Amino acid sequence: METIYIITFHSANNSLLAYKLLKNCRLKVVMIQTPCRLSAGCARSIEVKEKDIDTAVSTIKENSLSIQGIYKKFINPNTRRYDYVEVYY
Repeated sequence: METIYIITFHSANNSLLAYKLLKNCRLKVVMIQTPCRLSAGCARSIEVKEKDIDTAVSTIKENSLSIQGIYKKFINPNTRRYDYVEVYY
């Protein structure tokens, strides 16, 4: 399984704008519903592949958008469910 990162935002506007910016950069990103364990705030997040995470984060920061958190998504071998660990950029 390829490593996936989830970027969460403080507002729906920021998530939509970030999605548009990243698509314009020709990155393969997916708009998803934010997993409940990550945020009770904004209901939208962006999934980014590991190879694109550096470009995605720098593009978002260059455009002065506020990121709530960045999480690495993986399957927990004990529960066989998705789990998340926060990463810092």
